Amino acid sequence: MRRPSLIILLSLLFCAPFVLLILSYGAAPAELPVMRTWIDHTVLWAAKSPFMVFRVPLMNLIHGLMATIMLCRAPDFADRTRRDSYFNLFLALVLTIAIKSNLEALEFVSTVTPALKPYEHSVDFATLACVLVGLIAAMIAGRRVKIPWPELRLTIRDKIALSGLFATYLAIVAASIALGHRV
Repeated sequence: MRRPSLIILLSLLFCAPFVLLILSYGAAPAELPVMRTWIDHTVLWAAKSPFMVFRVPLMNLIHGLMATIMLCRAPDFADRTRRDSYFNLFLALVLTIAIKSNLEALEFVSTVTPALKPYEHSVDFATLACVLVGLIAAMIAGRRVKIPWPELRLTIRDKIALSGLFATYLAIVAASIALGHRV
């Protein structure tokens, strides 16, 4: 896949969950799940707010950006086999994160759209399957570029971006838990 096509595809995949949530925001219940221990078993709830509705796709976007930063370092690998394996590993992760984000948004929409309600649990399992298949695909794709990666040269800009994204992710998790309550 050519680079511009890949950028367009990833942009659409990461934007779609936000569009779905914007369209279904008004129909969302007053209480939203914050943390689940298993499919359909919520242990923490929070009042509906823009933060609570959009935090999950935002967290997925952060994961996607972190994986994309790593993906962009593929040219650091002089050996073509290692470079291709490294690139494919992080491409599989970015695509998995994007698809997972769409499935989670679809799950949210299915809880507030009567026509989709019967498919709510199917989407839960599809999300779990997506993550498992994506991780397996990434392991297979990256099998020719075992860690450590001595060729990898993260720039200061990359390190700052990764650190900032990770700190933002942790802040979102902490804020989500702080806003949550048990029912």
